[in-house]
Amino acid sequence: MIIVILILAAILFIYFNVIPGKGHTLVSWISLIITLLCVLGIVAHDYNHWGMKTETQTKTQHLVSSASPNLPLLLYQPLGNGTEKVYLYKTNNNQKKPRAIKLDKVSTKINHGKQPSLKIRTTRYVYKDNFSRMMFNIFNHNNELKHREYTFTLPSKWKIISTKDMQKLQKQMQEKMHAQKAASLH
Repeated sequence: MIIVILILAAILFIYFNVIPGKGHTLVSWISLIITLLCVLGIVAHDYNHWGMKTETQTKTQHLVSSASPNLPLLLYQPLGNGTEKVYLYKTNNNQKKPRAIKLDKVSTKINHGKQPSLKIRTTRYVYKDNFSRMMFNIFNHNNELKHREYTFTLPSKWKIISTKDMQKLQKQMQEKMHAQKAASLH
């Protein structure tokens, strides 16, 4: 709607500046002010989410080992220089592959506790009233992600290990099992 108002005000401004007449200067100035207010409103909405509020949803899930039920592990994949990590998690043992945390506007915390769990707190922008929705809905910012926070609560016996280290550990375990089988055959 704000785009329609902007276009109409700009057309009126141009029209009343081109066509001379009594009172046209006043209408021209009013049209210019409306045009500028529309542009300011669009910029404020785009950069500062003007006309919107935030809503937060929290979801807590039980956490199981990322590798196998016998090894209490939380896996991660390092990114770049290794300071950023993509955590891989499972919420039940029937999951074949672990899920990765989403990386867009995210923060991650690791806490210690008795039961393994994952709390995902998602904050999104939503229109604060119907007027704002009517004016700015064309920009499709409703439910836009502001921030997502993952909080992993892990018992002290759990380990956090990279996928590369996990692959090395699996290889060592397989070699050890093959050596034990070979020794038992002789």
